[in-house]
Amino acid sequence: MSNNYSTNYSIGRTREAFCRLFVIGILNKINPNSLTAFLERSEYVNDIENKRYDKADSTNLEDLFLDLTKMELHEDNSFGVYNDAYWCGYVYFNLHMMMKKPFSYLFLKLPLDKLLDMYPLYHEMDITQVEQYIKSHEEETIIKLLCKKKRMSLTKLATSTGVSINTIKKYASDDKNLYAGSFQNIAKIAKCFDVPLSLFVEEL
Repeated sequence: MSNNYSTNYSIGRTREAFCRLFVIGILNKINPNSLTAFLERSEYVNDIENKRYDKADSTNLEDLFLDLTKMELHEDNSFGVYNDAYWCGYVYFNLHMMMKKPFSYLFLKLPLDKLLDMYPLYHEMDITQVEQYIKSHEEETIIKLLCKKKRMSLTKLATSTGVSINTIKKYASDDKNLYAGSFQNIAKIAKCFDVPLSLFVEEL
């Protein structure tokens, strides 16, 4: 078995498990955006983002669900289910591979509850059209979206982090300015919003 085939096989199995995790979450009535919040902070997603597919592939879904949600999974009904939740997992995984963006970025730019609502219109389309949807909303920068999500003004963010208001406004105006920011500033912002540092990486 070639190394390339082995890697592709692990990616395929990892993607399948990732999609099924969304099915399990929705079937067990986990709040959609809580599910993605659990995921973006997990070692499991960190392994995927760092291309440790063999490790991610070996993760037991029941154990992973318990680790993420602190809920014991009594029955896994995700086998053979290809519904809107599965499609969402598939979209996120493939966007991650195509755009080389961390999952925290994708979950912020296109929250799971919104993606679920897009299923009737988008599920028969090519995933590149979902990618274009994200890119067409580039004015909704990371800082603006984080502030909106936490109902925090830019001034309040500056006060809370100790980063100057002019710098915060600069970061909020364009994600490229944020990506070029100092690690010290980024770390303060990440801590303030309780988000992974990977969110502020332009490309994995």
